[in-house]
Amino acid sequence: MKPEFLEKMGDNMKIGYRSGVEKPRASNEDSIVTLRSDAIYESQKAEAALLVVADGVGGHKAGKVASHLAATQVAEKMGRVIFEKDREDISDEDVAPRFQEVIKHVNRKIFDDVRNNSQYKGMGTTVTAALVLGSTLHIGHVGDSRAYIINKDKIRQITKDHSLVQEMVDRGEISKGEVRRHPDRHYITRAVGFSEDITVDTFTEYILGDDYLLLCSDGLTDVVTDKEIHGIFAEHDDPQKICDTLVKKAHRSGAVTSVSVIVAQFDKLPKRKGARYDRTEVKGHADEKTGIQKAFTWMKG
Repeated sequence: MKPEFLEKMGDNMKIGYRSGVEKPRASNEDSIVTLRSDAIYESQKAEAALLVVADGVGGHKAGKVASHLAATQVAEKMGRVIFEKDREDISDEDVAPRFQEVIKHVNRKIFDDVRNNSQYKGMGTTVTAALVLGSTLHIGHVGDSRAYIINKDKIRQITKDHSLVQEMVDRGEISKGEVRRHPDRHYITRAVGFSEDITVDTFTEYILGDDYLLLCSDGLTDVVTDKEIHGIFAEHDDPQKICDTLVKKAHRSGAVTSVSVIVAQFDKLPKRKGARYDRTEVKGHADEKTGIQKAFTWMKG
């Protein structure tokens, strides 16, 4: 299967992605989205991007419906942030409430669809979305898809799984190493559409020039360890090559569900200085001739 998307993000970012299943006729219940904007107004000092991974649950048709609805709605409503002329006026404190509002809106929409259509019984989806504004990364998260920040020194999981086994780890009943072998590892405790109201986790991080951002569904992390993921990032520089290799590794390791990954690379941001993080926000270009460039990507089986 040839790469379906690789886009250079202006001067600062490159993005790759892949989503697929091992068997040609198997169902892919994941949906992923990439949306980007260059700095096109004088008031916009840096590029911006929105990345979303949604992993549907509830059966062949229902899972696809839920993940696609969640991905498109989050892209439409959060995507407005990165195209606003005065987005520099948007503070870090403004983003988390927007994520909360948007994902809760999607949750209610899916919940109502389930309540009004018996064919959608059990339908829901995970959502892990990343909004990049300059050197600041904002995450909105529900479910057991994941977001990582990865560099040559380490891999760090930003999100926390909303799953039965994660709760067991938190209570000290099992070790983290036992999670991938536990019979209840696929039970999630929170998903978009499962209940009338929902709690959305939000995170704010600062990214540097040697960082990669990885968003992925549990199709990857069910069968590939963090150490193995880090090793693949150490072997390859190109985001699309990393995505291709991660998905192949998951399939060879026995992935039984669809595997979806998005990788963003941040070339031109400030680098680390020793072990210290330089949190100075980068100030990028502003070229009105560039125009808005955006890409929506829907992954279907």
